[in-house]
Amino acid sequence: MNIDDKLTDLKGIGPKRAEALGRLGLFSMRDLLFYSPRDHYDLREAKKIDSLTHGEYAIVAINEIDKPKVAYPSINGRRTPLVSVTVADDTGRLRCSWFNQPYIRTAIPENPGGYVHGHVDLSRGKVMVNGSFCPAPPGMLPVYPLTKGMGQASMRSCVKTVLSCLTDSGLETLPDKVRSKHSLCRLSYALENLHFPISPEALAIAKRRLSFENTLYFTILLESLKERALHTEGISLETEGAAEAFVSLLPFKPTSGQYRIMEEISRDMASHLPMNRLIQGDVGSGKTALAFYAMYVAARNGRQAALMAPTAILAEQHYEKLRKLFGDKAVLLTGSMKKAEQRAVLEAIKSGGVSYIVGTHSLIEGGVEFNDLGIVITDEQHRFGVRQRAVLGSKAQSPDVLIMSATPIPRTLSLILYGDLDVSKLTELPHGRRPVATRYVPPDKRSDMYRYIEKQIKERGIQAFVVCPMIEDNEDVPLACSAESVFKELTEKLDVKIELIHGRMKPDKRDEIMKRFRDGEIDLLVSTTVIEVGVDVPNACIMAVEATERFGLAQLHQLRGRVGRSDKESYCFLLSESRSDSVLERIKTLVTSNNGFEIAEKDLLTRGPGELLGQRQHGESQFIDALALSDMDTLNEARNAAVELLKSDLPEEKAFVREVLNRYSHQLENIAIN
Repeated sequence: MNIDDKLTDLKGIGPKRAEALGRLGLFSMRDLLFYSPRDHYDLREAKKIDSLTHGEYAIVAINEIDKPKVAYPSINGRRTPLVSVTVADDTGRLRCSWFNQPYIRTAIPENPGGYVHGHVDLSRGKVMVNGSFCPAPPGMLPVYPLTKGMGQASMRSCVKTVLSCLTDSGLETLPDKVRSKHSLCRLSYALENLHFPISPEALAIAKRRLSFENTLYFTILLESLKERALHTEGISLETEGAAEAFVSLLPFKPTSGQYRIMEEISRDMASHLPMNRLIQGDVGSGKTALAFYAMYVAARNGRQAALMAPTAILAEQHYEKLRKLFGDKAVLLTGSMKKAEQRAVLEAIKSGGVSYIVGTHSLIEGGVEFNDLGIVITDEQHRFGVRQRAVLGSKAQSPDVLIMSATPIPRTLSLILYGDLDVSKLTELPHGRRPVATRYVPPDKRSDMYRYIEKQIKERGIQAFVVCPMIEDNEDVPLACSAESVFKELTEKLDVKIELIHGRMKPDKRDEIMKRFRDGEIDLLVSTTVIEVGVDVPNACIMAVEATERFGLAQLHQLRGRVGRSDKESYCFLLSESRSDSVLERIKTLVTSNNGFEIAEKDLLTRGPGELLGQRQHGESQFIDALALSDMDTLNEARNAAVELLKSDLPEEKAFVREVLNRYSHQLENIAIN
């Protein structure tokens, strides 16, 4: 079979499984092979029952086993089956339980021998939740990001099906010389051990190979883009006196960092080459004012400026601020507007009657025709597919491009991810802003914390967020708090106005809830990470994060930036039942530092680049996903190797570079910024 064959061509992957895999962006064998597990459970050896720790996923030997029991506790007025069985080894006894899974009784062995593995919960005695039985330790089990209708067992089965079809013939992509020079394993070995490693060492070898190769290709493609940009004629704009004139319009004084980046923007926009600049800065550091300055320079030169935001609520916030500065020359375009309003806005854009255009993905749709587009700005870069940015940039002849991101990325990683961009860092907070005080809240203080939040809302008139790692309870992660369960709990316990928001809601409903929260009609908002982007509520002064161990360090810092957006005292409370040293160390990092770049550097050193990159979106370049697999040493080695290959005059190395460009030329449109 061919690696690019459809998953539906494989035996064992029927319509339902294929539909669930499709929701994850997985359609071909290649998609699934390169879909990285987020973790592995090391189940090569059984643990003793008396050594189990709370929250871990473990396997224990069954020396004794009792008869299973079925209880029917009343949940929300309904009798729900709870199956349990007690097992034992030579150190103690362990109760295994399955909630609302009556069919599990048929899988419980009658006699001792064999093993059981699952999540350990020590908060109610020694309990293993949703365990699985097996005759022998299964080795290292992959744990994948999932979607509704696809459990871990089903995903592992699908991956094994694809791996069984693999052969070395025609699969290898790197020349033997390159593999040998950099001590890299074969691709077939890498893919097998990425998913089902025979040991932690084999997993490291696999990750290194995949990360090296993709960084090599990615760097070659980025250098190709950079070379192309050097031969592209851009728009040279007049910037003399623009900064002084713009600052005179502002109701505040810019920071020294904002002045510095305004100078960099001025130089870029005055150049005959197209601007390709990324501005990185913590949430609330003042990136938006810099975007408005770039728009002002374009409009001052008689050109239009387009700002694309990831959510309608954020686009509306930008529009309101632009209206205060520039009046009727600013216009808003979103998909939720009435047709008559949209037509009027589209005509104003086409005729050149407006200069400052703000919108969501509506700006890249076919019906938008710009009169004379001079600059394209995308807000919250990590929320946009690179293809979307490229489409917006294609609506004009080589416009300047400015990208803003609130995800701090260390310089070493920026060189790899943004090799074709100039990077500006904004590290200061605007005048009058206070750092957010961050506190760890142990499980026994959770109720007291929520009473404190209730009191603060009533006495200070402030608002608060509660962030949860998932929408609903999930049997694969039984110890994590879901937004739905926390919302139900707090609605019953607290005497404040509470609302729930999450990613499965329709965009119009989410926007309506966010608008009510911003307008002060909601006191406390229970949410998933959907609020990570596009919320500017100065009155929101407290955030509580449930199950902190389920979030990445960089993501937690990003979430924390949603409070402390005024001169009011603000707090972020981090809750976790985990007793893991690594989790407590990460919490300590957030408690002691508010500097996003320091946090990102620490995260990079301790957990690798995957924490900062997150998951790829279907339709984007797959390179980003593979970059997250390994350590910075490997990424830097691969980048240096790519630079050497590009400079080489050896015929075989020049041929390899040409082959990479030919093989992945279609990816250029996916990673193109301009």
